[in-house]
Formats: sequence, C-alpha cells, structure tokens
Amino acid sequence: MEENPRKGNIFKYIAYVLIAAAVVGFGIYFLTPKKLTATEGKNMLLFIDNQIIDIDRNLKSDMSKQDIATRLSWHKSNTSLFNEVKGSKDKVIKPKVEILEKKIIEVQTKEFPELRTAYVESKREVLDGQKINIAVSGPKQDTLTFTGELFANEKTKDAFLANIKPIIQDLRFKKVVYKWSDKDSSDYKVRAKEDAEI
Repeated sequence: MEENPRKGNIFKYIAYVLIAAAVVGFGIYFLTPKKLTATEGKNMLLFIDNQIIDIDRNLKSDMSKQDIATRLSWHKSNTSLFNEVKGSKDKVIKPKVEILEKKIIEVQTKEFPELRTAYVESKREVLDGQKINIAVSGPKQDTLTFTGELFANEKTKDAFLANIKPIIQDLRFKKVVYKWSDKDSSDYKVRAKEDAEI
C-alpha cells in the first residue's frame, strides 16, 4: 500500500503556519511598547529630570577639568537614557523627552569641539617623542592632522588609523589628514555622528 505524498505535505504546511504564528506572536509581545506602571513612570520622570538638571549644570560649568574618558562616558549615558525614553507615548514623559533631546543636542554641540581639542593636547607630548606632530582644525575642530615622515608608508597610515579609529569616532572627528612633507598628504573621511546627533 502506497502512502499519499499529499498527506506528508499537509503536516509540513501546518507546521510552517504554526511556526509563523509563533514568530508573529513573539514579535507582537516583545516589540509592542509596554504601558508603564505609575511607579515606573515616576522613576522614569525622575531620571529624565535629574539628567536635564545635570546637563544644565554642565552647560554652565567648565567640564574641561574632567578627563576625556569621563566626559565621553557622560555623553554616552545621556544618549542611552534618551534612546530608552524617546519612544514613550506617556503624556507626562513625552514633553520631558523633548526637553531632554534639546538639552543633549545643546551640550553636545558645545562640548564635542572642546573634547576634540583636549584630545589633541593630551596626545601632543607623546607623539612629539615619536616625531609626529598632531593638530586639530576646522570651524568645529573636527579635522585631525598628523605630520611625520613615517606616514609616507601606506601600511603605517592604515595601522595608525586602525589604532585610533574608535576614539576618533567617539570624538566625532570628520577627517584625518596625514602629511609626510610640505607637498605630500592624504586624508581619510571618518564615519561618525554629527555633534548635534544623538
């Protein structure tokens, strides 16, 4: 007696339908924004208010006394909080998120050019010992220039860029220029966020 091949296919299709339904169900469950409880809403509001106060305080003060890593970490924590709350539909939280967004953009556009300048100053002495000059330029201090004979070698430039790429992206430099003589140079565009981008 021969088995009906259609019978096996039917079970396959049923299994596919059940798997697809499960995937859709999980997607709806995990991707649908959850309504905050009253306590969670108050806590979220408290976090946002505290961060707005902290940003205002930093806008009025000189943050240059802190090291670059601490300052970058602070900016990253602002971004994390904003990303966590930006999709909130809560009527009380939503206007606070808009204020937070404006404050973050304001402090970033003020702070990142200063951070880039501070980074260059912090590396100047070390690089001088290796016969490399470092400079920053541009209206937003977003062009980083290295001058030294060793940059005539393409592999040296690539290795050097690979080593500094994470920090120059975090600091939002837009371009790195290598000079190895008065006439010879090459430059690389850096894919980094704009200062006003959260």
